[in-house]
Amino acid sequence: METPSQKRQEIVTGIKSLLIQEKQFLVSNHGEAKDLALLDDQLFQMDDLFLVVVAGEFNSGKSAFINALLGEAILDTGVTPTTADITILRHGIKGQTSRTDKGQLVVETPTPLLDELSIVDTPGTNAILRGHEELTTDFIPRSDLVLFITSVDRPFTESERKFLESIRDWGKKIVIIINKTDIVDNSQDLDKVKAFVTENAEKLLGISPKIFTISAREAFKAKQDSEKPPAQFSAVEDYIFRTLDTKNRLQLKLLNPLGISDKLSKKYADINATQKALIQDDIQLINDIQKQITLFREDMVRSYNFRYADIDNTILEFEKRGLEFFDLTFRINRVLDLINKERIKNEFNKNVVKDLSKDIDEKVSNSIEWLVEEDLKQWQIVTQKINQRASKHQDRILSDPNSRQINLERQKIISAINRQAQRVVEEYDREIEASNIAEEAQMAVAASAAVEVGAIGLGTLITVLATTASADLTGILLAGLTATLGFFILPAKKKQTKNSFSENISSLRKKLSESLINEFSHQIDVQIENIQTTIQPYTRFIRSEEEIISEATNTLDDLTHKVENFRIKINEL
Repeated sequence: METPSQKRQEIVTGIKSLLIQEKQFLVSNHGEAKDLALLDDQLFQMDDLFLVVVAGEFNSGKSAFINALLGEAILDTGVTPTTADITILRHGIKGQTSRTDKGQLVVETPTPLLDELSIVDTPGTNAILRGHEELTTDFIPRSDLVLFITSVDRPFTESERKFLESIRDWGKKIVIIINKTDIVDNSQDLDKVKAFVTENAEKLLGISPKIFTISAREAFKAKQDSEKPPAQFSAVEDYIFRTLDTKNRLQLKLLNPLGISDKLSKKYADINATQKALIQDDIQLINDIQKQITLFREDMVRSYNFRYADIDNTILEFEKRGLEFFDLTFRINRVLDLINKERIKNEFNKNVVKDLSKDIDEKVSNSIEWLVEEDLKQWQIVTQKINQRASKHQDRILSDPNSRQINLERQKIISAINRQAQRVVEEYDREIEASNIAEEAQMAVAASAAVEVGAIGLGTLITVLATTASADLTGILLAGLTATLGFFILPAKKKQTKNSFSENISSLRKKLSESLINEFSHQIDVQIENIQTTIQPYTRFIRSEEEIISEATNTLDDLTHKVENFRIKINEL
């Protein structure tokens, strides 16, 4: 079973690990230097004494309060800002001073009260030198307890309210001390001041802070005269040195870095949310484009199948004319004509082939022109979408440097892609595109039919193949004439010729369909690939940012969860 000491050490080790994890997150996600420094300070502070920070406006009596607490005139006091530095009071050799690497003044004194804690005096929150306020607000997060001093004659001023508001979210233990009660004529007036401060503090902090009323001047004088300080001041001392015993101070000290971690997690979660919102429209645009491209391909393939049916019907009409031609030609009364090979060939070309080449060329050309136009339309759609996105947020104002950087990179990529897409549209030559597709289609058909092609049109090539598919008609017919004609030989030859013709036409149609449809599908895929290649840098950037943001969200959620678990463990000590 773990001892209390082991539990405390386990919590301390775990919180240090948490701070290191948060620091690594900030480094990986371009965290601000001051936040990284704050985490480094917290790691150091974990092993240092309990830190009490005294803050408030100048001339509220901060230094006088500390002098009264210690019973020595260690710090200067006055009606003008006298504390020019953050001053850390530690136990040590009387009068010895030094500077930290961050310029903070360290004053040593052998006062026993400093055995278990350090006290920090800060410049006024409204000091004339604004740098003082920056030092104060930077140092507050490192404190374990904040004693906020306000003056009875100027309680809870606007600058004090703003200061408390700025440290509220750090989750600090705040005690409010109303000083200079010796200048109040009666207790009723003091009660009114205390009620005023209490009401406003509760509204601002969301909790009821501990509030004391004192006269630091009277307390210091009493101690100098070896007298007991006023009861109100003794109550403050009892709270700091007895109510906040070792256990309570340890809990506050351990809760302090958790408040820092929680604050930073919320800060960067807000930044993360801003970045996520920034690219959300980009993600939607990419999804829309991908959906549009998918639909484009489906529609194009489906539409071309219908268009090819028109070409196929032309070949079916050719087949029909061929079969009718054989019925009319394979007759007894045309025996002499069948012997004339040239005449039969001319009749076949005139009555069967007719304008097959022209018809097919026209239909194929129409299909190619349709494909080219649809490709161009698709480029124009994508260009328009990207162009709209490029202009929509180009003037968007972002406060966070990381979000501004992402926005800048996004705009740079979008602009480059927009220029490239517009250039494609502007330089799109319909005639060249159509010519290239026609040539590719011609080569595809020739390859499927295993024939060589020269400088001829696709329609002519198909006509040659279709005519060849009819076989050497005169050869078949003349072969039949070498035998005895009769009533059975000629009909058998006619049937044989028609069957052979239909089989060859069917084979032609199948090869033609496969080669042309495959070629047109290939051309569609080529255009889609070109579009995808053009927008790929944009897609890659946005997807990468989406992944980074998602990972950051998971890490921040994990950090927040760990903070809550440690808070539970600390409260159970």
